[in-house]
Amino acid sequence: MIQLQWKPIRFSAVFLLLSMLLFASTSVSAQEMKQEKKSKLHNLIPDYVKLQYAGGIGFMSAGVGYTFFKQRLDVSMFYGYVPKAFSIDDLHSISLQLTAKLIHITLNDKLELLPLNFGWYAHHTFGNDFWVRLPDKYAKDYYWWSPGRNAGVFIGAELKTKLLASKSPASGTAFYVRIGSRGLYIASKAGNKTIPFTDILEFGFGVAIYR
Repeated sequence: MIQLQWKPIRFSAVFLLLSMLLFASTSVSAQEMKQEKKSKLHNLIPDYVKLQYAGGIGFMSAGVGYTFFKQRLDVSMFYGYVPKAFSIDDLHSISLQLTAKLIHITLNDKLELLPLNFGWYAHHTFGNDFWVRLPDKYAKDYYWWSPGRNAGVFIGAELKTKLLASKSPASGTAFYVRIGSRGLYIASKAGNKTIPFTDILEFGFGVAIYR
């Protein structure tokens, strides 16, 4: 009879212990899932934001991007704007850019120099005058290029600093310059030697804030 009285107590104790272990396991799993979800969301945040003047992608342009391979490769997306004062109309565009940053020189604990960045970009301008497919009003092969979409190459340099690092969530601020040319300009120069070399170049500079 004594054993029969203790069995329900033992069963209750075991059930309580298993419930506590299950709750603890569930709690840990929930925390891990929450942490993993938070980590994934954190990875979606761009590694930097940029503001650029000129450079072939707009009078002013703003972009975001990600770094890969220990900050040796950048992938950026820019929105560019040219006001009507500098063109036939207000122009809006987007650009996709790939930048290789193979050389990193640490000057001191607050400055890092990237003296030779080079890359490629594809650029699309919106608007009726910037078509991608040849309009019917033109004869076939009248234009071998489209004003609405182009691509180009560039080289440049960047100086990373710790500016804003102590007063914001940013890890630092960088200043960069670039000079490049579009494929159309390079092809035009190759076919017409009288075009000044400086006419096919596009100079730009900007600032980047890293997270």
